[in-house]
Amino acid sequence: MSAVLLIAIPLLAAFISILFKKYSIYLLFAVTIFNIANVFLATEGIIIIGGFSPPLGISLLVDTYSKIALLLVNALVLVIAALNVKAYPKYGTILLLVVAGLNGLVLTNDLFNFFVFLEISGIAAYLITASNKKPITTFRYLVIGAIGSSLFLLGLIILYSMFGTLNMVDMIKEIALNNNYQELVLPFTLMFIGLGVEAKLLPFNSWVKGILGHSNTFSGPMIASVYASAMGFVLGRFITNLFNFEGMLLTVVLVILVAGIVLSDIMAFASKKSREILLFSSVAQASMIALLFVNGIIIWAVYLIIANALSKTVMFMIINKAQKDVGSDEVKSLQGLFANNLVIGIIFTIATLSVMGLPLLVGFTIKLNFLTELADAGQIWTIAFILIASVVEGIYFVKLLLKLWYPEGNLIKVNYHLSFKLVFAIIALALLTFGVYQAPLDKLDNTVDTVMEVVNNG
Repeated sequence: MSAVLLIAIPLLAAFISILFKKYSIYLLFAVTIFNIANVFLATEGIIIIGGFSPPLGISLLVDTYSKIALLLVNALVLVIAALNVKAYPKYGTILLLVVAGLNGLVLTNDLFNFFVFLEISGIAAYLITASNKKPITTFRYLVIGAIGSSLFLLGLIILYSMFGTLNMVDMIKEIALNNNYQELVLPFTLMFIGLGVEAKLLPFNSWVKGILGHSNTFSGPMIASVYASAMGFVLGRFITNLFNFEGMLLTVVLVILVAGIVLSDIMAFASKKSREILLFSSVAQASMIALLFVNGIIIWAVYLIIANALSKTVMFMIINKAQKDVGSDEVKSLQGLFANNLVIGIIFTIATLSVMGLPLLVGFTIKLNFLTELADAGQIWTIAFILIASVVEGIYFVKLLLKLWYPEGNLIKVNYHLSFKLVFAIIALALLTFGVYQAPLDKLDNTVDTVMEVVNNG
């Protein structure tokens, strides 16, 4: 089955849903289920669209890497939509655009079409954040996102003027033959900043606090998990294949990413609001993922994207539901939340401990392996800063858990629907299972290919 349908069907369904608004959410469910099944059936390789062979025509790149991204994105959209169907029933059309846009970002092998899909998914993200009912923060996100995409487009134009192609594989070949690296510094920098805005990389993410700091059970996991994971995969594709960071530019990028990890964890430590703690933790994780890709640690970066997306889906939905019922996300206001919600408390604790990287959870396996690979590469200072950030992260998460578990005075009441508990329990079980049973991870380690391998093999 063709991977083109992963983009075409959601787009067609989005137009149909405008005519039948009452059924838009059901169309979304049908499309995402179809997409998940289609990922397993999609033929791997370069898919040519319109009959024009690359580099002139439009093409899609389907490999194990993109399939993992597609499965994660579509499954998370399905889960988040299903859990919010009663509270936010009118977002079916927007979510269909999200699916089409993010699937396009992951699959496209053409840089101009990548920009088109970036705009589609960006518009959908602005509409999703409108559910926060904070128009100023949404407008700020729109402006910053527009600046980021404009910088990306400017860098893309410079690359096109240099090499005369927009086909990603073809451009990788041309860049590999380029002898003047200094000419590439400007377009690489502009495109990295543009992608960094959407990937939540510090210091390009000034929109994050306003959006995730006022998020709800719908917008929070959509931005912090779905969009974050999709942009993590996209950024990884660009870093490991297109961007040729070296010399001073490599040093600057590494400093930015390491600083992003440390400073984000410090800001989370200083915060007294639960949503801010989660959002700053997400920013730190985004920088960590990019850092791993820059160092060529692809497989563990992929695992970190998946584990972080699952954990943050659980954590944001639990905290945002509590904030909605209590009226505040101050840690002090939510103190003792889990005293009346033992199952939810256990699930939240498992997700949190996995993010921290404690033993018996998948987060520990991921952290141990990527630290080992960094040590093998001689990145001692990088490891030192990561360990310092991990200590800070451990302190603020332990403080948060203690507050949420042990009440002072009257117990607060928050009712979590059974569907929430079932879905969250499955996610928590997965975090536990892959922490102690690593055979599937080891098997996948040998199957994730990069675009460069496609180039090398013609």
